[in-house]
Parts: sequence; C-alpha cells; structure tokens
Amino acid sequence: MTALVAGQVSVDPAEFTQVKYDANEIAAIVVSLAETLGVSNSISLVVDETTLLAKITCSIDAPSSDATILINAMSGAIENTKHLTTLGINQTQTSVGRMLLRARDRMRADFAGAGADDDLTLAESAAWDTYCAGRLARAGIEINTQRWRYNHRNRFGFSNASDADFERLWAADELSWSEVVAGIADI
Repeated sequence: MTALVAGQVSVDPAEFTQVKYDANEIAAIVVSLAETLGVSNSISLVVDETTLLAKITCSIDAPSSDATILINAMSGAIENTKHLTTLGINQTQTSVGRMLLRARDRMRADFAGAGADDDLTLAESAAWDTYCAGRLARAGIEINTQRWRYNHRNRFGFSNASDADFERLWAADELSWSEVVAGIADI
C-alpha cells in the first residue's frame, strides 16, 4: 500500500515497520518542498527501510516538463541523525530537495549530458550536490553550508581553486550541465 497526499506525491511503503517513519508525514514534507522549489510533477518516493545507509537517487521517466520523478532513498537519507530510526525533517528536506532539483535540471535540454545518478562520477555528483544545496539554501531550506563545503573539498582538494569552484556553484541558479562540471577539470 502506498501513502498519497494531494495526488502529487506517493510514498512507499505506506507503513514502516523497521524505522519510526510516517508515510503521510513524509509525503506532506515532500509536497511542501515541491511547492517551495516550484516542482509540479508527480513524485514517487520509495524508501528502503531495511538499510541505515544514506544513499538517495532520482530519475525521471521522460525528459519533459510532465515527467514523473522517481526518488529511491535508503532510510538513512531521511533519518534524524540525533535520534536514530526516527524521521528527520531537515534531513528529508535536504536529501529529497537535492533530488527534486536534480530531476528539475534533468528536464532541461542543457542537462541532456548528465548521466543517471548511479553513472555519475564522484566528482560530478559532488559538484551537482554543491549546486543543488546552494539553491536549497536560497529557497529557505536549512542547509549546513560547512558540511557541503567540506564535501566539496574532500572531493576536489583543500585549495583556493576548489574553494572558488564551491563558491561559483553555491551561488549559481541557472547553470547548464557543462557549466556544473566545468570546474572539475580545472581543480
């Protein structure tokens, strides 16, 4: 059974047995987040509650404005890290928000070169995460900037060039895929 809110968002499973998550609460968070980010597509969020890992990926069924967004999350991606096995509102907003922005990007022609999430290099994924997290922060989502700066530095090195690339991605709003990954070769 799948929990539905407002016909736009579905969450699977409808009842969690291994973590203390509520599918309707998750769906409500995702609906609010989609409204904040201007995403009007149908969204299907599938949570694997059998693992505490934090991997999350997204895909779209077609590169068009009416595409359905599919998000696959391991339960750790939306977990409150201070109260294990309970839902983290901020963690859900941050993780799912990044995926909604990635999906919205993928619907644009200038992101045709972006591979599927599982096919991205670690560098490509880190650059895109920085770009998405910066946009989430400007949308009013609580973001730990230092966490994302550290993630970027870990992937690209602790250097002035890496910091400059972080600032470029963090402050941007309408980059193409080639612009998102442009700094990778320069670092």
